[in-house]
Amino acid sequence: MSVSRRRSVPWIYRWSRQLIAAIAVVGALLTAYLTVVKLTGGTAVCSAGAGNASSCNDVLSSPYASIFGLPLTLFGFLAYTSMATFALGPLLVKGDPKKGLRSKLENWTWLLLLAGAAAMTVFSSYLMYLLAFEIQALCIYCITSALFAISLLVLTLVGRSWEDIGQIFFIGLIVSMITLVGTLGVYANVGESVATSADNGGPIPTASGAPNAAIGGWKVNTTSGQSEIDLARHLTEV
Repeated sequence: MSVSRRRSVPWIYRWSRQLIAAIAVVGALLTAYLTVVKLTGGTAVCSAGAGNASSCNDVLSSPYASIFGLPLTLFGFLAYTSMATFALGPLLVKGDPKKGLRSKLENWTWLLLLAGAAAMTVFSSYLMYLLAFEIQALCIYCITSALFAISLLVLTLVGRSWEDIGQIFFIGLIVSMITLVGTLGVYANVGESVATSADNGGPIPTASGAPNAAIGGWKVNTTSGQSEIDLARHLTEV
């Protein structure tokens, strides 16, 4: 009887946690790499075939790539690591005497996986909006991470037999609303604080630090557009 019951369990129920963990581990490695690149000031390896359309480094250097002074990818690493921990945690509890503990861990971690996957999907969706309409650049890493988040949510939904469907919608709705409100709050001032160039729409960084007395101001490290050059010439002539 136990053999027939075991065979009747869909394969996705038996392997969903392993699949979730695998995706989460890959996502953690990806975001860890990008975090190191960001902190060390390095250059991310982008798709060579994408040509000028591949703007991974432009995205990583944009104001949207940091939260509270920390790389956004660092928070992504923590999120993926948490998802992998939730997925694999109950599998480490083995033995008949610990069946009760494992059952409780499975129930609680499924709820945590649902909340985490929902939050990551909402946040990644907003980042895709920023990528398309604000930053206007193609980032393979960002798109891959968004696909990972969606995959985690799908696997969480279909990876077990949920007894209470209403619980899924309730948790998903609450977490999604909190994540969306928090995300909008975090990025509320980013768009206003970043001035844009009239020529190319690129960000113009604000001056930081003390002015250099030897040159009578701040050192300029950016390339001026044609309109800025024309304005400078006009002011010089006046």
